[in-house]
Amino acid sequence: MKKFFTPTLVVILTMLFVMVSSCGNNDNSNTNSSNTDKPSSLPRAKVYVANEAGGSVSVIDLQDSLKTTSIDLSDSAGTMFMAHNVQVAPNGKSVWVAAAGMDSSKTNYLIVIDPNSGTIKERVLLGKDLHVAHVVLDDQSKNAFVTAGATNEVIQVDATTYQVVRKFDLGAKHAPHGLRYAKGKLYVANMEGKSMSVITVADGKVTDIPLGGIAPQVAVTRDDKFIFISLYDTKEVIQYDLKNGQLNRIPLPATAQGPIQLYATPDSKLLYVADQGELLGRPVSNEVYVIDIPNAKVISTIKVGKKAHGVVASNDGKSVYVTNTIDNTVSVIDVASQKVIHTIPVGKGPNGISYWFETGGMP
Repeated sequence: MKKFFTPTLVVILTMLFVMVSSCGNNDNSNTNSSNTDKPSSLPRAKVYVANEAGGSVSVIDLQDSLKTTSIDLSDSAGTMFMAHNVQVAPNGKSVWVAAAGMDSSKTNYLIVIDPNSGTIKERVLLGKDLHVAHVVLDDQSKNAFVTAGATNEVIQVDATTYQVVRKFDLGAKHAPHGLRYAKGKLYVANMEGKSMSVITVADGKVTDIPLGGIAPQVAVTRDDKFIFISLYDTKEVIQYDLKNGQLNRIPLPATAQGPIQLYATPDSKLLYVADQGELLGRPVSNEVYVIDIPNAKVISTIKVGKKAHGVVASNDGKSVYVTNTIDNTVSVIDVASQKVIHTIPVGKGPNGISYWFETGGMP
């Protein structure tokens, strides 16, 4: 494989993994005064936010006037853990957090939360110096998969026994970051490799698809037609056709500073792209781009908070939630009007975000 990177760019890639380097917990339980929904009119649902700099997970109760509570991820010794990403299991029975210790040990864990009690029920030790980033589960919630950027691996954990059962080697200089699961395969965004790895879970086969840009995250449409990949440096989104394997490049607006996470609505019609910026000497962005999936083009730009990063859609497709890392908030976008209708304070350095509802979780 070609060597794509200078030492400076390697440092930038490390920054992309960490995103926020400060620590300390600053969770809030205040809500935006613009909320007018009555609790009784809303279904039981919650949004989980990984506060990387705060060492916690914020839980936004969508039924109870957007009330926000906090789950401290510190262990019994008082060690704080950077929560980079959070993922609700598809069956809704557990919430998984990819986290690394803020102390000098650099120990990496998957922290499992009970969504009913809001307590930590398991800490899965993965090892040291792994640089874990994102976690997903298969559609049966039987296995969790987490990327380890420093070792170029995807680690598989049995979601029942909490034991590491397998590791998928992607090859040197891949630096895997975000990933998604669909139809027995894992789709992994590689930042240093500038590619997407496709892992067939049953036999462990790995196929690498060159993309030509730093790839932080992928999204899967619910109709299983497309995979979307954000490319930070080239300021575009790749549309990968699952039927014929074709790649289609969707350029972002001239105001784009570098996309990170992206998520498709359940009807597979719209893709929301969080434009973060800040790295590669670029300004911080506060924009989310909306892509019309059937026509593969940007149709709207929505202003949110500073350093837009994580994004997830509700199960009914009516709302989209975006983390604003610098502002320590989550923006709630109304899909019908394409406007921000709430801004919710959360913990320090919000990063990943996931959605829980009564019968499951958004994948």
